[in-house]
Amino acid sequence: MIVNRALLLSRLDVCRPGLSRKEIVEETIRFIFTGENICTFNDEIAVIAPYPTDFQGSVNGEELYKVLAGIKEDEIDLSIKDDQMLVNSKKTRAGLSTIIGEKERVTSLIEKLQAATIGKGFWRRLPKDFIEGVSLCMFSASKDMTTGVRCCVAVNNDKIYSSDSVRISRYILDSPVKEMLIPARNAVELVKYPIKKYGKSNGWLHFLTDDNVMFNCRMMVGEYPYTIDRFFDKKPTYGPFTMPIELEEIMKSAVIMATGDEVVAKMVEMTIEKGKITCKSEKERGWMEKEVDFDYSGKKLTFYINPVFMSQALIKATTLGLIQGEEFPDKALFEQEKYIHMIALPA
Repeated sequence: MIVNRALLLSRLDVCRPGLSRKEIVEETIRFIFTGENICTFNDEIAVIAPYPTDFQGSVNGEELYKVLAGIKEDEIDLSIKDDQMLVNSKKTRAGLSTIIGEKERVTSLIEKLQAATIGKGFWRRLPKDFIEGVSLCMFSASKDMTTGVRCCVAVNNDKIYSSDSVRISRYILDSPVKEMLIPARNAVELVKYPIKKYGKSNGWLHFLTDDNVMFNCRMMVGEYPYTIDRFFDKKPTYGPFTMPIELEEIMKSAVIMATGDEVVAKMVEMTIEKGKITCKSEKERGWMEKEVDFDYSGKKLTFYINPVFMSQALIKATTLGLIQGEEFPDKALFEQEKYIHMIALPA
């Protein structure tokens, strides 16, 4: 069949978060063409995107994407013959193996996910600010998988929570939703989609865009400590102070020298002292330090924060309050009307 190369690449991009980075199970690194959709599944995330074809089969995701990206023509001929997906354009010809050993298991799972979402009234409308809330909270979740539910973004009624015991975040939604515990590493992918609806089935969370792309991820099971709500009721001992406008741009530039391969792993040292805020980022091959004037005369404070998400948070949370320790160490409190991010400070 003749297909538009750019359109096919865009569909593959939509599905790529469902590809596994490690070839533990062969089918988890492949694009699956069902005849109606393109699907991917990496044991935690499954993405199903509408894309009709006159064939069925699956191919190595990285190989197919690189072949298509290297073609300059607008249209290509895509077909399956003799256990190969054939890709033909005016100047390029390629054949990719469609032989795999886990096809039945993965295809069955995709069918089960689709079947679970077709019931009347299954899909519910998400609040318009759901993605914003998840984006602002997800970096506070623990990266240590042994901490259980602290590795997730918890959505309960009209609030979103996250905490790694040192940082806690809360966002108040425009309207309530059913409880869901979203593993933070899946939330990082989820927020890339313009999702509008959601649903829950046995062990799975399902999200749907207006063009019927379905993002599915496993739901974490456990009791989330919603008692952390009590920390957000604390009034600042000092402040609130208005954060300098320049700090957002400083955080964006600090990313260049911040240690950490993944966005959520990057950290910047932030020091608040009389008259200024200093942001320092470093890695093996260099470091960078930036200062900004700040109308402050309290005690010196030093803590670490993710620069990417801090720059995003500063768009919303533009005030800083300092809370002297009661139930746990001194805290820095960034907030605005709907969003609060709190960091425990070292003694």
